[in-house]
Amino acid sequence: MVAGLLMVVLGGLLEVCSGVSANRGGYPTFTDEIPFKITWPGPEFTLPASGALYKEDDFVIMTTTEQEKYKCLLPSLTAGDEDDGKEYSGPSPAELLDPLFKRSSCSYRIESYWTYEVCHGKHIRQYHEEKETGQKISVQEYFLGNMAQKSQSTETDKVEEAENVKSSAETEVPTKNIEGQLTPYFSLEMGNGTPCVLKQNQARSTAVLYICHP
Repeated sequence: MVAGLLMVVLGGLLEVCSGVSANRGGYPTFTDEIPFKITWPGPEFTLPASGALYKEDDFVIMTTTEQEKYKCLLPSLTAGDEDDGKEYSGPSPAELLDPLFKRSSCSYRIESYWTYEVCHGKHIRQYHEEKETGQKISVQEYFLGNMAQKSQSTETDKVEEAENVKSSAETEVPTKNIEGQLTPYFSLEMGNGTPCVLKQNQARSTAVLYICHP
C-alpha cells in the first residue's frame, strides 16, 4: 500500500520531531509509550492562525516501515522568543518567598550526628541532642546564620536594598547544576551566626539557595 503525501499537524508536540526539519537534519526516534494527538487535515488544509504557528518550509518527511510517507510540520519558536524579550513586571523572588518567611516553617536534614534546621527567613541551626541521666537533654548547637538583624535596618539601608533588588532583577537569573540540570535559584544570605573559633571568632554565615524546580 502506497500512501500519498499527507500533512500532519502536531499541536505543539515538539517531542515528536525534536529539532528535525528539512534544514535541521537527522531523524527522530518514535515510541509507542506516549500517546500523541494527530490531526488529519484532509485536502482542504490551511495553516492555523492562532496557537502554535507553523511555516510551510519548516517540515520533515517521515517514512514508516511500510514505506508510507508523511509530511510533518514543526511548530515555530518565534512566538516564544518574542515573549522572552518582554520586560518582566511581576513580583521579585524575595516577594514570592515573603509568605513563607512570615510563617513558622522549618526544614530539617538529619545526619548520623548533626541535625540541620532551616527556619525560613529566620535562622539556620546545627545541633546535636543527648539524653543524660535523669532524662535531662543536653544540646550542643551552633547557629550558622540568622536574619534577625535585618529588621533593624535604617531608611538608607532600605533604599539601597530596593535598588539592589531592582538591579538584580535586570540581570540574568543565576543557575546551578542540580542532578544534571541547570536550575534557576534565588540566594538568601544569612549572617551573624555563632562565632567560629577556627576563624578568629568570625561570625558564621550561610547562603540558602531557593530553586525553581518542577
